[in-house]
Amino acid sequence: MHHSPEALTAFAEAATLGSFSAAARKLGKGQSTVSSAIANLEVDLGLTLFDRSSRKPALTAHGKVMLRRVQDILAA
Repeated sequence: MHHSPEALTAFAEAATLGSFSAAARKLGKGQSTVSSAIANLEVDLGLTLFDRSSRKPALTAHGKVMLRRVQDILAA
């Protein structure tokens, strides 16, 4: 399964910044674009990467593992 660099970057930025809207601003995208990219990534993976039950999205255990992998991919 191949994931777009844009979706992986959106995920990594949102995870690092702790905010979908902050990630969107940094990437020059709309917040809905970033949210959709992350939601699609979660569907593709069959995993929940963020706990969205509070105001600030928090990484799940799967999200933490995925972040390390994505950071390695983006650094390559």
